[in-house]
Amino acid sequence: MRTVELSWDGRPALLASLRDVSAQRAQQERRRQSQKLEAIGRLAAGIVHDINNLLAVFESGLRLLQKQLRQDPANPNTAILIEELLKRTQNCGALTQQLLAFSRGQSLYPERIDLNGRIKAVTMLLERTLGNGIGISLELDPALGPVLVDANQLDVAILNLAVNAKDAMAGRGTLAIETSDTPGDIEDVPALAASFVRVTVRDTGCGMSKEVLAQVFEPFFTTKADGQGTGLGLSQVYGFIKQSGGHVRIESAVGEGTSVHLFLPRAPSTGNDELQGEIRLNTRR
Repeated sequence: MRTVELSWDGRPALLASLRDVSAQRAQQERRRQSQKLEAIGRLAAGIVHDINNLLAVFESGLRLLQKQLRQDPANPNTAILIEELLKRTQNCGALTQQLLAFSRGQSLYPERIDLNGRIKAVTMLLERTLGNGIGISLELDPALGPVLVDANQLDVAILNLAVNAKDAMAGRGTLAIETSDTPGDIEDVPALAASFVRVTVRDTGCGMSKEVLAQVFEPFFTTKADGQGTGLGLSQVYGFIKQSGGHVRIESAVGEGTSVHLFLPRAPSTGNDELQGEIRLNTRR
């Protein structure tokens, strides 16, 4: 309904008009519903994509375990590999939390962890997952102190970065993972740099333009062909790091590879090792 003041035969009057917008409202609702279904479909595809990545890790680990059992069943590395595969099962549960993180607040469960040890454990399985064409280089600071993060979500983040690096290198190149106890200045909070340790995942791939770099953390943004990626990997990394109180920085240029720097909160040196309470996820970007 709309009313307009006017003059009628020299006298003030109101002109009222009525319009039926039922069809327009119904069309808008159908469009919104279609957009919701499309978003849910992309999200589900992203979770399937990540689960497939984990299944590839399991397959590679089991093949390696089979080989070790056949050659030397008493090899101590066999028990270590079994333990690591059991830990990876926890990552599947962490993936389901991503669904909840996109829809509502969800809790992280941070704990004191040895970052270097965690990276070494994940790398042992990544060596087979990434393929023979990709070499893995580790440069881990021996003076690195413990960090306070959700261990399962950290594993998923490193896995996502490694798979992205593999795709960027088209299956051939070098994946470097570095840690530093003295991370240097963080651009947005340089005064707080001492409160963090840094882990860098670097590849020798195709790199990204400034335009692509500006959008990489947006959910569902991807430059990959249909069926090869859903744009949720870096979104998960960004959400996990920010929700943990950390920071992310990416350096990349076309033809020069990409470096992803994760600044993780350092664990307190004194006091109770167990975090009191929970860190609530902040789903706002």
